[in-house]
Amino acid sequence: MGWQVEMKKEYRSFVDAREFVQKQKLKSNPDWRKYCKSGNKPNDIPANPEKTFKKEWIDWGDWLGTGSIASQNKKFRSFDDAKKFVRKLNLKTDKEWVEYTTSGNKPTDIPSSPITTYKKKGWKNMGDWLGTGSISNQKRVFQNFEDARKFVRKLNLNGQSDWAKYRKSGNKPDNIPTNPHRSYKKEWISWGDWLGTGTIAPKDIEYQSFDESKKFVQSLNLKRGLDWEEYCKSGNKPKSIPSTPRSVYKKEWVSMGNWLGTGTKHTKDFLSFDDAKKFVRSLNLKNNTEWIKYYKSGNKPDDIPSAPDRTYKNKGWVSLGDWLGTGSIASQNKKFRSYEEAQKFLKKLGLKGTKDWEEYCASGNKPDDIPSNPWITYK
Repeated sequence: MGWQVEMKKEYRSFVDAREFVQKQKLKSNPDWRKYCKSGNKPNDIPANPEKTFKKEWIDWGDWLGTGSIASQNKKFRSFDDAKKFVRKLNLKTDKEWVEYTTSGNKPTDIPSSPITTYKKKGWKNMGDWLGTGSISNQKRVFQNFEDARKFVRKLNLNGQSDWAKYRKSGNKPDNIPTNPHRSYKKEWISWGDWLGTGTIAPKDIEYQSFDESKKFVQSLNLKRGLDWEEYCKSGNKPKSIPSTPRSVYKKEWVSMGNWLGTGTKHTKDFLSFDDAKKFVRSLNLKNNTEWIKYYKSGNKPDDIPSAPDRTYKNKGWVSLGDWLGTGSIASQNKKFRSYEEAQKFLKKLGLKGTKDWEEYCASGNKPDDIPSNPWITYK
């Protein structure tokens, strides 16, 4: 099976194994890995040939028959000749260079990672390599903070996401930093100040008192926590009202029901564990996903807790399977068949590999006393 430790095997000779593999017409190492996991690989062909055939091994291109050569074995042009060739391409940015190296048009004697190949042979930076004259950030001379901020504010960007798009657009001047909060550490105030939106960092906002905020919020007539979340995202919430009142008003905070004024019950007002469980079981929910959908739907009575494992922690709580009445048991509490009995059962199924096993586990046909993760259960 896919999870069992592979014992030492008798493999074909390197030449015979390689000949077989090359007939499979695999194009790359990832293709090889997929093939190994497919269940189609003969047992006398090793999954890790580079280890099994250490003495004969050359590289993956030789093994698969693609003719690809490992980077360390390639012969590249001299730094000056390579740079001369690259500059003729008129590429402008790192992104364009990456696109070019993956296009299939790059000659094999031009390295994809010139910084590695020419590290001690003339390499300076990507601007020098492409011929754009770009300078690495640490060596750039930026405008002073006030002038840079004045320029940026004229762009009328509305937030950090707009700024991220702008700096990736290729329109940003080189003397305006990509990460102004780092380049101008001493002068930096906030993104709202940098962009001119007036947005203030949460820690610097002056909020209304808890009672004033709660009075305002309750005038909105919101019914549940999800309504509050949607309101916060709408853009209509005053800045003086926090989006996370639980954090801002730690001392005064009671509950979301208290905040919204819905009168939602507190822990002491929930039904007893037995009565709550009886009600929940009548819903015929099958799993945790269905339970979450239910308590977020707005149909759950206020005297039934959303987090019963906390509410009834020392008051009868066993497991979600017990709560829903499905009989499901937490994995650590299940009793499984012995390894030998489980293995005997599985062999009758004729599964070929890990993929077949995963599909079988998800089918609903697996007995409860057969573990889904046998490599954990039978360590």
